[in-house]
Amino acid sequence: MPIYRSLPRPGLDFPLVELRDELDRLWTSLTAAPPLHGWGVRPVSDVFPAVNIGESDDCITIEAELPGLDAGDIDIAVNGEELVLKGARPETQIPAAPAKPDAGAGHGNGERQASVTWHRRERGTGSFERRLMLPTGVDASRVEAKLVDGVLTITCPKAPERQPHKVAVRAG
Repeated sequence: MPIYRSLPRPGLDFPLVELRDELDRLWTSLTAAPPLHGWGVRPVSDVFPAVNIGESDDCITIEAELPGLDAGDIDIAVNGEELVLKGARPETQIPAAPAKPDAGAGHGNGERQASVTWHRRERGTGSFERRLMLPTGVDASRVEAKLVDGVLTITCPKAPERQPHKVAVRAG
């Protein structure tokens, strides 16, 4: 069940927006549960990537968990007090077990096709877009992003300018 969010209304406190998002995630996880099969997979767009947003005197820092992604898979844009994080996580492939030498007829090269029955799928795949409202305006031209060991760290220096700016992601 997709959830469509609008930008926060003026005067609405940031913690209330976070509370609304958490309630939306809870509702989505409860309604995604198929009967008799346990909890279902929540839509990736609502929970991925998990983020932390912190603020110091001179900048706002966003940390996003993006395991399995490369710097080229991530697109970041800043416009005023909104940061947009886009990307795609590829489908996970389980490698086939090597065929036994006495396995009889095979594919001729010793490999066999993998037949996978998933018992639990909590790691989503596919494209995602996460729009984050920053607590204050930032200098979009000085925003930096770095991806290390699956954790993306975005540093947004505070500034009065609120112009759109595309941010390049550096690896390692």
